[in-house]
Amino acid sequence: MFCDFFLFLAFNRSMMQHPFLTLVEEHSAAINRVCRSFCHTTEDCEDLRQDIIVNLWLGWSRYRPTAKPVTWVWRVAVNTGISWRRHRQRQVETAPIEGLELPDEGIDREEREWLCELIRQLPTKDQKLLRLYLDGWKQDEIGEMLGISETNVQTRMSRIKEKLRKLKDGMIA
Repeated sequence: MFCDFFLFLAFNRSMMQHPFLTLVEEHSAAINRVCRSFCHTTEDCEDLRQDIIVNLWLGWSRYRPTAKPVTWVWRVAVNTGISWRRHRQRQVETAPIEGLELPDEGIDREEREWLCELIRQLPTKDQKLLRLYLDGWKQDEIGEMLGISETNVQTRMSRIKEKLRKLKDGMIA
């Protein structure tokens, strides 16, 4: 069904400027980041990406641009990822963080791997929030994407930092 839709678009040039296609293209990197946060393999990433795009298309008629489009895309993508994981019945306590871009300032390869290992030990919801934070999103935007208040984002970030400190101390001791 979905493939047929894009085949139709390929042969109907007037549809190539459809706002939905523009939205997906503009936010493709965000969709890919969500996919990488939920998937272990490239094949799974592709499957989830297709599911996200299908869900975006199915929700397109109900989309009301009262918020930033990226917020809507993120919410649909994250909710699709959560449903996708449940559907696959994966019993993984933490989401993979491969592809996580950490700041380069003062972090060598060994420290980066060590930090990624600490992050892997966090619960999935904390990893998701930390990923958005490390991707450069502002706290109010993160709150909007996750459906929580900015204050809740600040509180959770403080708790995540404390958990990371405790994990770090436990690894050193």
